[in-house]
Amino acid sequence: MTAMCERGATPTQLRRTRPADARHASSLRCELDAWLKDAAPSLSEYRCADVLLGVNEALANCAEHAYRGRANGDITMHATYDDAAHRIRVRISDRGRWRLNSVTQRNRGRGIALMHALADHCTVDRDGDGTTVLLDYDVAGDLR
Repeated sequence: MTAMCERGATPTQLRRTRPADARHASSLRCELDAWLKDAAPSLSEYRCADVLLGVNEALANCAEHAYRGRANGDITMHATYDDAAHRIRVRISDRGRWRLNSVTQRNRGRGIALMHALADHCTVDRDGDGTTVLLDYDVAGDLR
């Protein structure tokens, strides 16, 4: 049996800002899951899982890398559903600096590749003001 996310009004948005740590990244993922079920088109559970897994990778990267070595800052998640374009777009942003831990780096680094594989379009922009990940999911093929 395939679980479905329910269709909602368009365009629909979810915007949240939370502290950039693992606990809040998890709560953001749960909020996105609930939002998808209420506001997104009729998606298969597999496409919902693609969105959630891609976003989870972006949230986890922010929680782990953005504010390393200094007091934690915030992470912002902004999700939109455009019914006319049949697109879900999720933007994850922080105001930190991308910092990899060189000790663990050798066995890591699959998250960005996974985001690219799951989303129809993925960009990761880093500059002096922070990092922004933009994930676009074309869901036209997932409509009932």
